[in-house]
Amino acid sequence: MGYGMAAHLVKSGFPVTGFDVYQPTLDRFTAENPNAYAAKNPREAVQDADFLIVMVATSAQATPLLFDETTGAVKGLEEGATVVICSTVAPAYIAQVQSLLQQCGRQDVRVIDSPVSGGAGRAGAGTLSIFASASDPVHLFHARAILQCMSDDRKLYEIPGGLGGGSNAKLIHQIFAGVHIAMASEAMGLAALAGWDTEEAFAKLSGGEGSSWMFENRVPPMLDPDHQKYSAVAIITKDVGIITSTARQHNYPLPLLSTAEQLYLTAISAGWNAEDDCVLVRLYLPSQPDLVATRAGQSAPSPPAVSLETIEAVMVAVHLAAMSEAMSFCACLGIDVRLMYDIVSNAAGSSAVFIKHFKPMEEGAWSLQGMADAGEKSKEAMDEVHALRYPLHLGSAALQVFMRERREMRE
Repeated sequence: MGYGMAAHLVKSGFPVTGFDVYQPTLDRFTAENPNAYAAKNPREAVQDADFLIVMVATSAQATPLLFDETTGAVKGLEEGATVVICSTVAPAYIAQVQSLLQQCGRQDVRVIDSPVSGGAGRAGAGTLSIFASASDPVHLFHARAILQCMSDDRKLYEIPGGLGGGSNAKLIHQIFAGVHIAMASEAMGLAALAGWDTEEAFAKLSGGEGSSWMFENRVPPMLDPDHQKYSAVAIITKDVGIITSTARQHNYPLPLLSTAEQLYLTAISAGWNAEDDCVLVRLYLPSQPDLVATRAGQSAPSPPAVSLETIEAVMVAVHLAAMSEAMSFCACLGIDVRLMYDIVSNAAGSSAVFIKHFKPMEEGAWSLQGMADAGEKSKEAMDEVHALRYPLHLGSAALQVFMRERREMRE
């Protein structure tokens, strides 16, 4: 994504000097963008620059980029320069950056916490979703031209609450993304094992209440191995790990996301780090890992063992339980839930359940107690699927949440 962001800024008329640890990327940057420049290290890259945009995979990469004694950018920054951190990192890391700047005598440097979402394509088109926060609104005003250049006109969000607010908002969005990506694999693996033509199942489920942006985006590569891939397992695993770690710091339970995290970690342990995250479907079908693709366009020789209504019931229950934990955690972190609705409903974390049930669940303080019918359908679905001996990791976790809340209501 960093390459696309930098290239778009160049094409928009901004003078850009880039640095990357991978030399072929730098060579491509200058070859494809005649007005672009390449630097040998971060410190050289920030010479005479008013802004430094940090777009790396992890905070472990960001720290030496900024603070390395020999090549770190901070010691080379101009007086009053602005560091825009676009990487997805823990909110606590943003505070750590601010502290390290003070420790090395660079209190003059402004920091903007500005994680982004949208993938490499939208980065290159300048249509990212950006969640920007700062210790002073003036800092955001100062950087607005750059942030607007990189973002969709409707998706530059200025998050209140000071530094870390942007990372908190991205964190909540990624709860939805992390659960929905895994749910796409769980649903399609079940459809394939039940004997459905998986193309037909995808078409029908996409139009139903159990659908999500991630389901519609991640299933096509399962159906066609030659389809465009989107994002590596390692990326969503990193994001989910940040969220669950932050939740532990707040002693806040996230049962659906924690279940999804174990699936991602299992995929990592299988050596699938660099593969597209739709590869999770293999975990559900270990003896027939290509069954979703094999059954695409293949009519069932006999009635499917499980109906699409059953599969949809599981999807709806999972999305409701994920929404409950994500939005209650959102409130815990002090984020405006209506702002979060605008962010999620217009981004990759969106789902039919989120749009339909946001208002009633907000009125119920994000409890599932008003969603008893979905819980009952989920219970019936679990009984039906059990005969297939198919693992419903997320479906089972969601049902436990529904049953716990129902028991609490009775007590």
